[in-house]
Amino acid sequence: MAEKFCVSCGRNILAIKDSVVFKCPNCGSEIVRCGICRNKVVKYTCPVCGFSGP
Repeated sequence: MAEKFCVSCGRNILAIKDSVVFKCPNCGSEIVRCGICRNKVVKYTCPVCGFSGP
């Protein structure tokens, strides 16, 4: 399995509980979020199209 890193903080999500990988609602590219940033509601930005979300 390839390592995946949170788009908000850059942490490797492998060992972080509640981490997710989902498609960008705007362009469909992969968004990776660690459980820490999700719980803190840190904003993320799609690296492909610039879409920003909570």
